[in-house]
Amino acid sequence: MAVSAQAKDLTGWFVNGGLGTASYHATVDYDGYHASGNKNGGTAGIVNVGWRSQFIGVEAGYTNLGSVTERADGDRAKLSGDGWTLGLNGHFNPTRHWFISARGGAFYWKLRSRLSLDDAVYSAAHYSGSDRSLGWYAGVGTGYDIDWHWSVGAHFDYYKVNGDDYDIGSKVFTVSAEYRF
Repeated sequence: MAVSAQAKDLTGWFVNGGLGTASYHATVDYDGYHASGNKNGGTAGIVNVGWRSQFIGVEAGYTNLGSVTERADGDRAKLSGDGWTLGLNGHFNPTRHWFISARGGAFYWKLRSRLSLDDAVYSAAHYSGSDRSLGWYAGVGTGYDIDWHWSVGAHFDYYKVNGDDYDIGSKVFTVSAEYRF
C-alpha cells in the first residue's frame, strides 16, 4: 500500500490562538547615534479568525508582541508592541493527522516606549512615546489534527516593524490550538 499526501478538505471558518514568547532584534539610527541589539521579550499572544477553501485561506487577527525592559544605574527603558494582522494562510496535511502550516500578510503595528532617567541628584525625568504604521508578518508551523474540528501545534512567526529611525524584527514562538466550524 503506497503512502500519499492526504487532500483533506478543510473548507469553512476557523479560529485559532497561540501563546508563547517573543524576542526582539532592534537597530536604531538617530541623529548620528547607532545601536543594535537582541533582547528576549515577555509573553506573546496571537488570536486569528478566518475562512479556508480546502487548504488555503484568509485570516485576520491580533498579535501582542510582549515587552522588553532594560535597567542600568537607576535608568529604565521599556518597549512594547502589538497590532492587527490581515493575510493568507495554508494548512497542509502530508499524512492523515500531521499538518504543516504557513501564513503571511500585513501587520498594522503600534509600538510604545517609556524611558525613566534618574540622575540621583535632582529628580527623575520620564519620557514616553508611541508610533504606528504598516509592516508585515510571516510564519510557519507544524502540528497534529486531532479530528476535523480540532488541531494543536507549534509555530514560528516573524513580525517586521520599521520607523524613520529604527528597524525592529520580532521572532515569536507559540504553541497553538485551532477550532474549525
